[in-house]
Amino acid sequence: MSDKKLVLGIARRRWPTLAQLRYLNNLLSFRERLLVGIATTGFIVSALSLGIVYYYASTTAQPTQGGTYTEGVVGQPQYINPILAQANDVDLDLSRLLFSRLFSRTGNQTLQPDLVSDYSISEDQLTYTFYLRRNVKWHDGEPLTVDDVLFTIQAIQDPNYHSPLEPSLRGVTTHRIDDYTFTITLDEPFAPFLSSLTFGILPEHIWFDAYKVSLQNITLSEYNIKPIGSGPFMFDTLVKDTAGVMKSYSVVPFADYYDHIPYLERITFVFYPDIYSATEDLRRSTIDGVAFLDRATQENVRDKKRGLQYYHLQLPQYTAIFFNQEHSDILSNDTVRQALVWGVDRDRIITEVLGGEGEPIYSPILPGYLGYNTELEHYGFDLAAGQQILEEAGWKLDVESGIRSKGDELLEFTIATVNQPEFVAALDILQSNWTSMGVKVNVNVYEAADIQEQIIKPRNYEALLFGEIIGVDPDPYAFWHSTQMEHPGLALAVFYQKNIDNLLETARKTSDAEQRRLKYFNFQNILAEELPAIFLYNPYYSYAMSKDIHGVDHQVVTNPADRFSNITYWYRDTIRVKSTS
Repeated sequence: MSDKKLVLGIARRRWPTLAQLRYLNNLLSFRERLLVGIATTGFIVSALSLGIVYYYASTTAQPTQGGTYTEGVVGQPQYINPILAQANDVDLDLSRLLFSRLFSRTGNQTLQPDLVSDYSISEDQLTYTFYLRRNVKWHDGEPLTVDDVLFTIQAIQDPNYHSPLEPSLRGVTTHRIDDYTFTITLDEPFAPFLSSLTFGILPEHIWFDAYKVSLQNITLSEYNIKPIGSGPFMFDTLVKDTAGVMKSYSVVPFADYYDHIPYLERITFVFYPDIYSATEDLRRSTIDGVAFLDRATQENVRDKKRGLQYYHLQLPQYTAIFFNQEHSDILSNDTVRQALVWGVDRDRIITEVLGGEGEPIYSPILPGYLGYNTELEHYGFDLAAGQQILEEAGWKLDVESGIRSKGDELLEFTIATVNQPEFVAALDILQSNWTSMGVKVNVNVYEAADIQEQIIKPRNYEALLFGEIIGVDPDPYAFWHSTQMEHPGLALAVFYQKNIDNLLETARKTSDAEQRRLKYFNFQNILAEELPAIFLYNPYYSYAMSKDIHGVDHQVVTNPADRFSNITYWYRDTIRVKSTS
């Protein structure tokens, strides 16, 4: 102890130098060294923890460029061309990313200018004047001008090119004022006209020669698959198998896009023949999302795959059974159709097939839309009522076969549908109910690509269970006017009624909301009486996506492609920046 005092008494400083600390380990006992180590480690961990807490408290995570997204879709692209894409969801998806439009819709389906910077409407509601953005470029660097817009409108209006959009622009005239100003004039006022201007614009310098020569040039052009657009993404690569079937399609951000540059550095679509193979890859994390999942498939995926976010979107569409009376003597019989409708158990389909994610419908105009008829006759589920109608009409039941007939005519028809679990399961219920009424129902199920080419385009069916997306405005012209019964028209019930044509023609020409409402009331009453189709349900649109993808924000969509309405703000990678507050 005296030695320690002596040393401290003659030392010039009371604290050891760094050089002296090197010998500390020789002076301490094992227990002392252990305590020093624990204390030092605790100090370092605490300091790091405090540093991390301070870092996260003083910074915020913000999206940054980078990361990829891969989505699985059922089907194949055919025409990634906005004036031809309306009949194919895959084409619509890709066109949504690659092409800009005059107007677009936000996540809540509010109409907003896109290529248009400003517009005005004349007092008589006939002439619309539009002013275009001046900083828009095509993916090949050429400027987008009024000439491109007018060319696109003229191509849609040309009946030789069979654009499904033609009815929405029929009769309108355009006038070029300058490179960035033009007018559109209507024959008669039409209040929701602006909502029809959400189609993509084509580049005139790419398509003019092809359109000038022949329709064949249009359908065979490579630009239908490798398009030049002006949207936020541009074509990058595609992969085909040895048979020429497209397997995947990739797009990348367009650096000169006039609005917000996308965060994601690549989006890849992988194409599947059916939903089963798509969800299998989703479970294996080969892809990040699947465009559509019915309730049963969702539950199957949940059981085997974690880390997914499920989005349930409201979609203005309905699923119905469309009758082609020109192809079926049985279904052209009014009594048979009146009997069949009583065998439709909508509640069971919604509960068992959709898992409650849908609502029953009885009309092509949905609840909440202008003209929806709340007093429309609702055919309930009543097998006895259907059987009685058939019995009174002379359709006698053969006890052994369980099938009705009248003379030599068997009560039998075939219904076609697409190979989606939702549609197949709904048909199982319908087929069972109708069989119990004495109706023989044959079911043909087709893959998505096949049903378009082999069945829907040539209208080669007696009955078709299918879904139709009707858009934001309730105008049913494109789906129910007799001029739309042949491809590329969307009238799947091959049915003509003069009064319906007159009502639809006059309703779309008036800006008087009350007049439109009354005409749509009468239109629905005629459908309820004639029964050219049986309306089943309005499903909710659901899809699954990896939780690593952020920024997805929408609840209502006009069509499935509108799930990409805020695609430029989707992100996977983040960077932390110092908080401003």
